Amino acid sequence: MEASISQSAESRLVGWKRIANYLGCSERSARRWEREESLPVHRQQHQSRSTVYALPAELDAWLSARSVTTGDQNASGPRSRLRIVWSLACIGILMMLAVGWRWVQPRSTELAISPAASEDAIARDLYERGRSLWRQRGEVPNARAIKLLTEAVERDDSYAEAWAALASAWLTYPTYTTTVTEARAVDEALLAADRAVRLDPSLAEPRSVMATVARRRGDWLGGERVFQEALDADPDNTTLLLWFAGHYRELGLMDRASALTQRANELEPNSPPILTEIAMNESTFGRLSESLQMLDFLWMDLGVETPVVWVGRWMGMTELGEYDRAIAWVDETPFESYRAVLRAYVERQRESADQPDSLFASDVKAAHDQGLPAWLAFHMLDQSGLPDAALDVLEAESADNLFDTSVVLFFPRGGSARSTQRFADLVARLGFYEFWRARGGPDVCRDEPDTPLCKAIDG
Repeated sequence: MEASISQSAESRLVGWKRIANYLGCSERSARRWEREESLPVHRQQHQSRSTVYALPAELDAWLSARSVTTGDQNASGPRSRLRIVWSLACIGILMMLAVGWRWVQPRSTELAISPAASEDAIARDLYERGRSLWRQRGEVPNARAIKLLTEAVERDDSYAEAWAALASAWLTYPTYTTTVTEARAVDEALLAADRAVRLDPSLAEPRSVMATVARRRGDWLGGERVFQEALDADPDNTTLLLWFAGHYRELGLMDRASALTQRANELEPNSPPILTEIAMNESTFGRLSESLQMLDFLWMDLGVETPVVWVGRWMGMTELGEYDRAIAWVDETPFESYRAVLRAYVERQRESADQPDSLFASDVKAAHDQGLPAWLAFHMLDQSGLPDAALDVLEAESADNLFDTSVVLFFPRGGSARSTQRFADLVARLGFYEFWRARGGPDVCRDEPDTPLCKAIDG
């Protein structure tokens, strides 16, 4: 393990996104630090453009010198941490969202040693450093996190929190590297999660890892079972309630998801992640003005500048016909590389675009190939009356039996892609039908009983 990880750690950080993730800041801050504070980045010139990259050792040295000379804490400030934690919302991995939100919430017992912690001060230090690195995301921080967390459990093999963190780190590692196979990472994650649960059955994080693995493998019934067992043991755990709500949301069971979210809100009414979930649910149910009001409060008043809140506001503005506002809002997007295609989508909804369908579809699919989240690409194409192009995106994603935030597939006001046989066939790859036949189909089938998707559930 150490050989492959150390080899990855020596690699260059190519692109502003990876550099920002390593530093624990936004891309905008990283660019500003290059201009104003001599952040060490390099450019490799190509024929038509240049590639920006940085070396981890040089960034470490810059950070060390900067902390001594300025005492600047911007890289670890609340808003930067929120952006880091919620960046994976773009790829829809609910477990990582929930773990991240738990981290940014106030903790009145910060200095106390929890029952799942360790009495070994060095092991605790390794755990805290590893956890901090993992929250930065990216190949190098994730690799370093695995190394430190492994050292923590080697020092104290009864350290449940460290085993849980190690499970999460292994689960996310293949997102950033090809040096470790998905199969190996999942095996390592499950081993660590199982160890954590055996040591402390009350821990929610390792159970979320197990449920996430089950979902990735198309075992939605198994994921439901894991969540229900965890919730039975800890019925007032708002983090678990949100994870469980997300599980049902991914399956298109919005009524169940909303009920769990409301229960969480009753227990913790001022929680930003719960308010975010409620706001997005309001949008799904068509209560767009209420949704926008809540999202405005989160972004403007609470400073929750996350991709989920940004997208919710953008979609709401567009669907309400506030096109100028939606266009202006694109300037604040966390998806900076895709501003042109986001603006083009709004213009198409306004019916003022002169771009041919084929060119727009090509641009969106190209953006998806370059990193635009699949759920966003699918939504834009489906809402633009281009179901075949939307299904091309779904086909590319479902080739690995995983779609990164399937809630857009069962959006009540979705486009025509869902009415096709091709959609039903592609969704079958994701493992939904076994669950639906046992628990009931997605809510949209109440209004669309004659679609191939809904007919297949009964067949």
